[in-house]
Amino acid sequence: MANLFLASEILEMNVQEERNGAAFYSRLAEKSAHPLVIKHAAEIAEQERHHEALFTRMLRECEPVEPNEAYPGEYDAYRQALLKNKMFADEQDAMEKAEQWTDKEALSFALKTEQATLNLLKELTKHIDPRELPFIQITVDEEANHVNVLNELLQKI
Repeated sequence: MANLFLASEILEMNVQEERNGAAFYSRLAEKSAHPLVIKHAAEIAEQERHHEALFTRMLRECEPVEPNEAYPGEYDAYRQALLKNKMFADEQDAMEKAEQWTDKEALSFALKTEQATLNLLKELTKHIDPRELPFIQITVDEEANHVNVLNELLQKI
């Protein structure tokens, strides 16, 4: 399954995840009473919006997806298996999840979400053209930073 995914496909998945993440963190910042949670959730929400814009711009520079399948349907089957691990169905789902939990529960979930996204990106980078890896490394670095921020925040509240 070498180079089954192109950078454009990874970026396309990430654009939606960043959009959902921004909705989640924005809602968490709105509903929290804890000053640190409000501050960091609002900052991460803004970063997610920035990442969405960055990844959208990067997406325009990438080649369109044309999978090199070993058998018919391999690409769609693999993509669907990966997408089953998405933490948010859509923006509404993200906001509802932020609303229903305590700050600590929401941050713990956010940490799991960021880690899952990071793992997804690392898995997907095995299946793209090596010339497109620099695009994806930016994404990996951004998500790793979110994991660090959330770990620190969970220790402080």
